[in-house]
Formats: sequence, C-alpha cells, structure tokens
Amino acid sequence: MMLKLILGWLKSLFHKADKNAYLKEISIFRKLDSFELYLLNNFMHHRSFKAGELLFDKDYPLEMIFFIESGEIEVLGKAHPSGRSVLKKNQWIGIMDMYHENIRSSSARAITPVEANAISRKDFVDLMDNNPHMGVKILSGICESFSDYIFQICADASSITKGNTNS
Repeated sequence: MMLKLILGWLKSLFHKADKNAYLKEISIFRKLDSFELYLLNNFMHHRSFKAGELLFDKDYPLEMIFFIESGEIEVLGKAHPSGRSVLKKNQWIGIMDMYHENIRSSSARAITPVEANAISRKDFVDLMDNNPHMGVKILSGICESFSDYIFQICADASSITKGNTNS
C-alpha cells in the first residue's frame, strides 16, 4: 500500500506543478512536506456552498472539517468572543470541536459562495494515527493556531476593558 502511495506521489511530481501545494497555505499544514501533503490531499473532498447555505448546525455530530478555498463563512457559537466570527480563505472550521466533544459547538452558514475542501473527522484522525510524524506536525500547527487565537481573544478583551475604563 505504501509503495503504491509513493509511486503515485512521484508520478504527480513529474506531470505538473504540485497540486497539493495549496494545502501549505493553511496554517496547520505549513510544516508538512510534499509527500505528506499528497497523503492528506487523497482524503480531501471538494465542497461548494451557495450564499446563505447552511454548512452545519449547532449540536449536530462533527462529521467533516472544512478548509476554505474561497468565500466567507459566518460562524455563530460560544467559541467566538462576540458570538460570531467570519472565516475566509485558508481558514478552517471543525478542529476545535474535534478535541472537545465531537459535537458542533456552533452553526456555520455561507455568507458568499464558498469553495472548500473537507476531510472526515475519522479520516483525519486515522491519517494522523497511521503517520505519527505527520500527525505531530499537524498537531503542532493546531496548537500554534489555538495559541494565536487565545492571545487574540485576550488582546481584544484587554482593549475593550481599557476602552471602558477611560469612559
């Protein structure tokens, strides 16, 4: 099986530009090498959503993790400081829920037409379990992204508090 994957990867390198390189634009995949991106891309499924279309609703089971290629998604839920966030190109949604309860903590709706890639929660976990070195790189990227998110929330809360103090 691994030999077949390696041969497929090598073949893809000789035919055209690296079609998996787009994944490097997503923060949690930046540390992956060309072969790891190839493995990951084999599990991705392209999805299109019309403006106003619901991607998923709060309290539903986590099935897919989405990586936005284009468009904007409005996310409503408790994991967002104001209760609302807008996600754009190269951002992702679903990983926080994957490490919480495997239940959607928010609802997501396309604001504009959206093109995204998706991977099932099960495939994502299996990919990391079966490729531990790759899994560590992805988990490191997830930790960095969560850290950035937490510090941004703290900075936003601090500026709001300072603004209220000066009133």
